[in-house]
Amino acid sequence: MKGYLFSSQKLFNHRQKARSKFVQVVIFTFLSLFELIIIERTKPNDERKVVNDVANVSSKNENQSEKLIRLLEEQLTHTNQQNKELSKKLDQSLKQIESLTQQLQHLTKLLYGSKTEKTKYNTPDGQVSLFDDDPSFSESEHTEEQSQQTISYTVVRNIHKKKRNDSLRDDVEVEAIHHHPENIICDCCQHQMVEMGGTLVREEAKFIPAKMMKVQHIEHAYECKNCKGDAFQKAHIKRGKVPQPPIHRSIASPSVLAKVMYDKFLQYLPLYRQVKEWERFGLNTNDKNLSNWVIRASHD
Repeated sequence: MKGYLFSSQKLFNHRQKARSKFVQVVIFTFLSLFELIIIERTKPNDERKVVNDVANVSSKNENQSEKLIRLLEEQLTHTNQQNKELSKKLDQSLKQIESLTQQLQHLTKLLYGSKTEKTKYNTPDGQVSLFDDDPSFSESEHTEEQSQQTISYTVVRNIHKKKRNDSLRDDVEVEAIHHHPENIICDCCQHQMVEMGGTLVREEAKFIPAKMMKVQHIEHAYECKNCKGDAFQKAHIKRGKVPQPPIHRSIASPSVLAKVMYDKFLQYLPLYRQVKEWERFGLNTNDKNLSNWVIRASHD
């Protein structure tokens, strides 16, 4: 809408400029004709031809300016028609928007507004009562007997136990600690007392931290003394076999590799930070060795 208004204003300004130019041209032509009349009286016929040519050129300019003015007027009328059509469409859209906003307000009131029809503001005259807020105006006046009556009542409160937000799983190993009295001799008759039952008082979580151990694999060799003493028989020797390590020429055991990979991929702990933890446990290594362990374990 604003674009069309701007274009119509621009056309109007252009039309004004054209008219001013046309007036200037007309004045110039009249002056030139007046000069030519004076020159014709003083100069021969050859110069009169030149004057006629100038007059023809000025008439052509006038015709062109008139055509330009007609085109501008046609464009102005066309833009005015378009502006009228757009204004009608704008009025229709504004009415449609107003109706839709009213529908939206009605629906939001149905969804989030009060569900009861009775409110303190729904009076027949549309006025708010001054005595609705004060209950002394709506209640009946008490007599002397009613004012002296006393009412007693009891309130029963249900005690809600708070749910614990920390607990142990059922598959956790259980360690039971039994607490017996120091003396089970009756203070009255000096006889030995008999246990009548036990009560679970509380539960607690116990954490056993990890520890580092040095495991040494030793192969033992056995020989037969009887065969060794006989010169006609070969000596028989048996040796124990150590299982193959997960990574050759490395001190990493399966438990160490599992711990490294668990911290790396599940706990998102970088290898350079794991080095300090392993040093606290007693294993001196570096992040390069840890990365090689992870790579070799994944390939093997």
